Amino acid sequence: MLAGLIVATLALVMPTAAYAHDGTSEALILTVDQGRVVGTGLVEFAELGLEDTSGDGLIDATELSEQEAAAAATLVGTVRENVTLAVNGEALEIIGAGLSFQGSSTDTELAASEYVGVAFASAEFEGELDELAVTWTFPSPSNAILLSDAEGAVLGHLSDEGAVSFTLGAWATASSFLLQGFEHIQLGPDHLLFLVVLALGVVGVKKGRAVWWPAIKLVTAFTVGHAISLCLAYFSIVSIPAGIVEPLIALSIVAAAVLALRRKAGEYRWWIAGVVGLVHGLGFASSLSELGLVTSDHVIALICFNLGIDIAQTIVVLLVLAVAAVLTRLVPKRFEIIRVSASIAIGLVGLYWTVTRVWPF
Repeated sequence: MLAGLIVATLALVMPTAAYAHDGTSEALILTVDQGRVVGTGLVEFAELGLEDTSGDGLIDATELSEQEAAAAATLVGTVRENVTLAVNGEALEIIGAGLSFQGSSTDTELAASEYVGVAFASAEFEGELDELAVTWTFPSPSNAILLSDAEGAVLGHLSDEGAVSFTLGAWATASSFLLQGFEHIQLGPDHLLFLVVLALGVVGVKKGRAVWWPAIKLVTAFTVGHAISLCLAYFSIVSIPAGIVEPLIALSIVAAAVLALRRKAGEYRWWIAGVVGLVHGLGFASSLSELGLVTSDHVIALICFNLGIDIAQTIVVLLVLAVAAVLTRLVPKRFEIIRVSASIAIGLVGLYWTVTRVWPF
């Protein structure tokens, strides 16, 4: 049981990128502006008639510039074949498209990518946009789509058939970002493991019903901390590079694991959770800002994003406490060994993430 627990926990490391908050940057972005729909997204270069002339399976900026003029002749037609738009039930024609390189350069070599950025614009439509139906059949790295205008923003996901429908408004913005906040905990394993190891620290010093009040203080302190820093970072009042924030988030997991092992530190974890929450909030803010959100519903989006995060993290902590309660009844003599082993395993994961996030710099 112990071996399986440790292996399962460490296995989280293998499929997880060093940075856990950059998935939204690959989303398809749709913006409604002056009666047009403008979109940007990533597409596999071969789908656009581009070729890998170097034979490395990727395309770089030089290869793109050499072929861009030839690809431009058929680009609008290719986009029309793979992207359709309908406003309020009426088809909307795509009238223009362009390409951009999505890689980045280093001092020693020119980076390459399997994806090329595609931008497109629609013809003008009349009246207000009440509903937008989208199909996107291009092979892309993400099925997330953000639709925004001057009044709101909605995050959606393509179905298996590559289709999604949007409505705009305050309620749509609220429900969309509530779901995004909830899903962020699932997509951010560093936040999840931090909460798990904090809860393991609580059950290490409290038993039975006495565990609930310390757990409530932990979640509340962490919530207040990340809500404050998320708002400050999102509105650019505080700006700290991801190269600093992400390693600190990983290091906080290591610190929480150490505190979970040092049971005498348990009474002071609520304020520690609040301080660490400030750091984690900067990571939440980076995920939200990567969506390119430009909307007058900032307050609604932020409140609902925070609320979704809080609901998810409360569920995580409650599940840990419930499992701990069951184990203390089933294997009371071995529970402490399980708790310590899980804390060590999570601490090792945090240490691995810390190293891999610092290493590139």
